[in-house]
Parts: sequence; structure tokens; C-alpha cells
Amino acid sequence: MSADSKLAVITAVLGLLTAGILALVNSWISTRAGTDENLRARRLEYYPALWGATAAVSRWPRVPVLRDRLDELHRELRAWYFGGGGIFLSESARARYGDLQELIAALLDHEGDSTGPLKDNRYEDLMETASSLRTALTEDLDTRRRKSLWETRRRARWHTSAKRAALARISAAAAAAPAFTPAAPSRPNPRC
Repeated sequence: MSADSKLAVITAVLGLLTAGILALVNSWISTRAGTDENLRARRLEYYPALWGATAAVSRWPRVPVLRDRLDELHRELRAWYFGGGGIFLSESARARYGDLQELIAALLDHEGDSTGPLKDNRYEDLMETASSLRTALTEDLDTRRRKSLWETRRRARWHTSAKRAALARISAAAAAAPAFTPAAPSRPNPRC
């Protein structure tokens, strides 16, 4: 076999290998894109309910959060998670969901008046932690920014910071101070 023939055979084999590898990569990318779109569609089914549940600790307007309502939110989030929504959370969104549930648990661990509202500083903690969860949900859906290498890096740094802040809030909530303000004593009605 001549050198030219050998070169032609080697070139043909390398061409076939390259074409095969490119076909596999292209197939993987196409499958991945289809999976991502299906996952996004499923998330769009489940995420609005979780988003709405966190309105219980909204920034505007602030609403008084009583112990019973916080316990109800804790259970509502759990029902959403195990009712199918939790399986669609990304790793980051799952971590922020966990932060919120841990903070609620720490707040509920304190004995206290169930008729008094959550103290302002604890409400702030809860509001910020719920906001971090909502931010993670928008990232999962890419509703605010498209992912680029720069954006992926920014998100990773943000989640590290959010985790640190959530751990500080959970630790503060677990401290001995009561989380709820005692209810104002009721005054007798002079008309009775």
C-alpha cells in the first residue's frame, strides 16, 4: 500500500470518527435542550404556588405574621414540596427553600404568645429569606436574566452569600429571645 493510500485511509477513518463524535455531541445537546424546555414547563406549573405562598412575608405591604399563620406557612411549604413541586427545584433553589423552612422552624421552636405578631427583626429575616427563595425560582425559570458564563459565576457567588446570610438569620432565630411580641392586653369595654 502506498503512502498516499495509507494517508487517504487514515484521513477517511479520522473523518468518520469526527463525524460520529459530532453526531453524538449534537444529539446530546438536542436532548438536553428538550429536557431543559420540558423541565422549565413543569416548573412553570409548580413554581407560582410556591411564589404565592411566600407573599405571607411580603416586603410591600408588610402584614402581621402571627404564630399560627407561620405554622400554617411551614406546613403549606411542606405540602407543596412533597406534593410534586420539590422534585423540580434546582440545587440552588432547593437550598434556599431549605433555608426558609429552617428559619421558620427556628422561629416556631420558641414558646410564646400565639396571638402576638412576629417581631420586626424576625420578620425582616423571614422576608429576606423568602426573597432569596423567589430569586432562585426566577433563576430556574430564567425569567429575569439569561445564563452566560459571567451570569453563572455571579449566581454562584450570590448563592454562597445568601446561604451565609440565611445561616446567620437561623442562628439568631434559634437564640433564646422570644420571636413573637406579646399581644396587647385586652381592655374591658366600658359600655358593657
